[in-house]
Amino acid sequence: MNDNLSVRFDNTPAEIEAAYKAFQTKYALKRKLIYTIVYLIVVVLAADLIVKDMTNPTGYIAGGLALGILVFNWIKPVLIRRKMMQGMEELGTDELYTMTLFDDRIEIETEITTAGKETEVVAVSRLGVFPVEEGSEAAKEIAEHPELVKDETQVEKTVYRLAETEVCMSEQRGLLLLFVNRSFIHVIPERCLGAEEILAFKAYFEEKGLT
Repeated sequence: MNDNLSVRFDNTPAEIEAAYKAFQTKYALKRKLIYTIVYLIVVVLAADLIVKDMTNPTGYIAGGLALGILVFNWIKPVLIRRKMMQGMEELGTDELYTMTLFDDRIEIETEITTAGKETEVVAVSRLGVFPVEEGSEAAKEIAEHPELVKDETQVEKTVYRLAETEVCMSEQRGLLLLFVNRSFIHVIPERCLGAEEILAFKAYFEEKGLT
C-alpha cells in the first residue's frame, strides 16, 4: 500500500459530538458501570435500613446521597458534551485537516480559520497602520490585487510517532475514529473520502495492528 496516503477532511458539529461520545464510552463506561453497581448497593442497604427503622435518618441520608450521585454519574458525560459543543460554537472556528500516513508516523495538519469573523483591512506606511477607506486608492489596489491581503489562516502540525504513541482506530456509523494516548480523538468522516481511500486507510491501521 501507499505509505504516504493523505486524506483531507473537515468535521461537522454532529460528527464531533458523536466522536466525543464514542471516546467517553470507550474510556469511561467501565468505570461508570462499576460506580453504578457500588452506589446501587448503597441504595439497597439504605432502603433496608429504612424498612427496619423508619425513624432512623441514616437510611434516608445515605440513600439520598447515593441516589443523587448515581444519577449525576450518568448525566455528567452529557453535560460535559453539551458544554464542549457550546464552547466550540462560541469560539466560531472552522478547521480543515490533512492527515498523512507514513510507515513510522502519522502527521496531521490543521488549518484554522475564524468562521464569520469580520476583519479590518489596513495599510502599513512609514507613518503607521491605518484602516483602508472604501473608495480610496489603497482599496482600489487591493480590489485589483486581492493577494495583497494577508491570509490569517493558521496552520498547526501534529506528529504522532507510532513507536512512542498509543494509537487505536475504530469505525462507527460512517466515521473513522483515531484514539490517541487515551486522551484525544480525531474523527475522519467517510463522506470526505473515496471508497479506495477508506479501504487504504483501514488497511494501514490493520497492517500496523492498531485496530
